[in-house]
Amino acid sequence: MRAPPQCACGWFVEGCPASRTVRTVTPARRPRFLPIIITGAVIGFLVGASLAVFGWFEDRDTMLESNYAPSAGIGYLGFMGALVFGLLAAVLAVLLDRRSERS
Repeated sequence: MRAPPQCACGWFVEGCPASRTVRTVTPARRPRFLPIIITGAVIGFLVGASLAVFGWFEDRDTMLESNYAPSAGIGYLGFMGALVFGLLAAVLAVLLDRRSERS
């Protein structure tokens, strides 16, 4: 009867702490930044455009007439909303990434 194989440290190969065993480790799930930022920008554009369309920032004074078309207000406020919400989404993505590193 053969003796079980031993490694250099004197242990049996199955129980040796220095043996090369392969373990499967699942990598940490990290957020994808671009989809989060694009989603935030789209939501921000919709919020800004709805502010312009429904006239919450409209000047009620009838003495002053605006030289801007309503579509310009939609574009400006939509762009500003996309910028603000996109930046907030980027900060959220960084915070989620930091949280995934800890766990």
